[in-house]
Amino acid sequence: MGQITFKEIQPKHCVNAKIRRLHRLLNEPYQSLIKPYGLKGSMLSILFMIGKQNTNQKRIAKQLVLDESTMSRDLKKLEALGFINRKRGEDARNIQLKITENGLELLNEIAPKWAVLHDHVSAAIGPERLTTLDSIMTTLENLDYD
Repeated sequence: MGQITFKEIQPKHCVNAKIRRLHRLLNEPYQSLIKPYGLKGSMLSILFMIGKQNTNQKRIAKQLVLDESTMSRDLKKLEALGFINRKRGEDARNIQLKITENGLELLNEIAPKWAVLHDHVSAAIGPERLTTLDSIMTTLENLDYD
């Protein structure tokens, strides 16, 4: 393949732009759902993970594909809101995260609302396309960009 010039590039075919648009289209209803609770961004996903099992910052960041600064900022906010506790492990670099009673109450309040939205979106997308999304994520996680 020869060198592509700017004139030949068609923005409507950009994979990154398409995925960013999907994110914006899907993210807005979820953000509207969590905003009244003082949450934004990835904070609910982080709470869900901590609520399911005590875990650490590194594991959550990897699963949610979050950079260190976003993860740190969100954890500070969740702790300030009284939804999680952070405790240093034997290795000072390993911070254990635990849901608080307030955090668990919040999850129990949000969960039914989240489930309704999740089911609505999942039904609109359909099982075949959801499987395709899983496949796309796996492909991108394993893609070598070099």
